[in-house]
Amino acid sequence: MEPTSFKAASAEEAVALIRAKLGAEAVVLNVRRLPPNGLARFWQKPMIEVVACRPEATGAEADPFSAALAEFRQELAEIKQQVASRPAAEIPNNVEWTDDAGLEGGNWRIGAALRKSGLLSLHAQHVLDRLHAQYGENPPSSFGEEITCAQNVLAAAWREPSPVAAKSVHVLIGAAGCGKTTYLCKWLTQAVLVEGRLARVWRLDGATANMAESLSVYCEILGAAHERTWQPGGENIPEDIGFIDFPGIDWRKPAAVQELAGLLKQFGQARVHLVLNGAYEVSILLAQFRAFGVLPIDDIVITHLDEESSWGKIWNLVLGTNCSIRHFSAGQNIPGDLCDASARMIFARQFPGKQAGNVIAKQLSI
Repeated sequence: MEPTSFKAASAEEAVALIRAKLGAEAVVLNVRRLPPNGLARFWQKPMIEVVACRPEATGAEADPFSAALAEFRQELAEIKQQVASRPAAEIPNNVEWTDDAGLEGGNWRIGAALRKSGLLSLHAQHVLDRLHAQYGENPPSSFGEEITCAQNVLAAAWREPSPVAAKSVHVLIGAAGCGKTTYLCKWLTQAVLVEGRLARVWRLDGATANMAESLSVYCEILGAAHERTWQPGGENIPEDIGFIDFPGIDWRKPAAVQELAGLLKQFGQARVHLVLNGAYEVSILLAQFRAFGVLPIDDIVITHLDEESSWGKIWNLVLGTNCSIRHFSAGQNIPGDLCDASARMIFARQFPGKQAGNVIAKQLSI
């Protein structure tokens, strides 16, 4: 299809126009600023021109990127089907997934509720053990108060991520389809527009080319410096914050993870953030964390939470790893739907009942 030119006042408007006319699979070919003509330049903001086209999808001339994306989606669907069809004993670390798994909770009734809200049996049992140790064998008479006790135990396990230091560089890694680049754009927008930081972005190639053209678009609009190559000493940035984006890698291949480990060494003291798709099953999330665990991961980011109603399963990452969680992200809108991760937010989704919520608010001051 022939390239089409779109003129817009912002990146968000340009993306909306492109999707409306060419669809979500449209490929951005070029972005440039359009300064106002004549006297209008004194009061009008520059417009942008985005050139995009719809990939060809027929015959031997089919767009290779679209073909690769379709192949990945098919492969992901097969993986999900295989995981769903495997018996529990084959899930990594032999994690039990059946709801009838025996929990030794004594008189405490919260165990079944924890399982239904997304906790694995192993972690639900951990909470019950802590409840016995802290409150004794007999729970409060009110189930709402019992929920509060369980949340006290869970809140004590929450780890706060370290603050974002000035002049720091942050590397985003993860599997293909985790929403890494969209999350980076959201964080970049928040840093520039909300926090008033100057930013620099590197869109780097890995084992495959980094095709995230939209990232360059947002950098243009926000006035953030962006580069396609890394120079030695690049971590000594003049800006307030830096971001490095890599294409997703196949976490099931140890060689691919080791190759990424080699690439990370060139970034000095850069902070490494593992991005996980929160809509995936817990078994896949934990398997991905173990695969990437050989890397110097500082914390975790969870995306696609608009596609997941069972936020309680996030506790499996808190209790099953040694990492803190930095951000929760949802949706494709930029900016928006990005917030600091907290136990409070999980509790609001995990136990939304009005009576339990009032008790929780009183006890935990949320």
